[in-house]
Amino acid sequence: MINNIKNAFLGSLKPTFTVSMLMLKVFIPLSILTVLLKQFGVLDLLAPVFAPLMSIIGLPGEAAITLLVGFTNTIYASLATVSAIELTGRQITILGVVLGIAHSLFVETGILTNLRMATIGIALFRIVVAFTAGIVLNLIMPEIGGTVALAAAHQGEPFTWTGVLVQIGITSVQIVGIIFSITFGYELISLWKGADKFRERVSFIPSSLGISGKATAPWIVGFLVGITYGAALFYQFKEKQGLSHKDACLITVFICLAHAMIEDTVLFAVVGGSLTWIFVTRMIIAVLVVRLLAAGDLYRKCLWIGLPAEEKRLKA
Repeated sequence: MINNIKNAFLGSLKPTFTVSMLMLKVFIPLSILTVLLKQFGVLDLLAPVFAPLMSIIGLPGEAAITLLVGFTNTIYASLATVSAIELTGRQITILGVVLGIAHSLFVETGILTNLRMATIGIALFRIVVAFTAGIVLNLIMPEIGGTVALAAAHQGEPFTWTGVLVQIGITSVQIVGIIFSITFGYELISLWKGADKFRERVSFIPSSLGISGKATAPWIVGFLVGITYGAALFYQFKEKQGLSHKDACLITVFICLAHAMIEDTVLFAVVGGSLTWIFVTRMIIAVLVVRLLAAGDLYRKCLWIGLPAEEKRLKA
């Protein structure tokens, strides 16, 4: 038993290093670029261009900067921008759905393209789906609570490049640690004698979406944890077990629309959004889109949305 754990630990080191390099060579430079855009006022200049779109999805013009920051950075960064804006629970819910679908586009698109799971077109696809969801929600969703003033209690300290680089360094270490934990966990699960039975019992979930049962693990991790950390299992499966082209495409679309569902949903619920509306809306959208693409292998004709071409070593 001890030898098996030791082998699992050692077997996790190489894929952890490989995947971490893929993540960090995207995360670090793009994090710095985003800070530069913010510090030089580029984001502030771009915000008015998007302001007219805000009314279509039921948001005030000031929320344009929130979307811009969310599209280019993390959910946490976008939430920080709304500290001085008075928003209703309904508006926060719409933000939760739109940004849940389309956030961290630079980093996450870079990760997916590096893993050959998508092309850069997937970013535009996510934005289009996000805005479509926002428009529909604005038409059908009732008012939720009153105005929610998000207190600016977490105002950041004065800007310094030292602080920025330290924070990027801390986050980078956290990324490596989580990637190792996922990879090590996968190695341990592969040693579990009951793994096959468990996979068989839950395989009906991805199968109902058109995804094969053997792709259950990366689908679950992407759904719960997200694109950045779920990439570790993508890499593992592509290299060791070989995800089919169909599985790779459908999983990519699903997690682009519904990933890190617990964390992202709770974040917006805490500041006044509706947990139920955010979670259910993203789930419905992901299921419908993936089922549509799976029907008759329609995904093969829709590679233009940002899906990768089939590699010779992958069999559909």
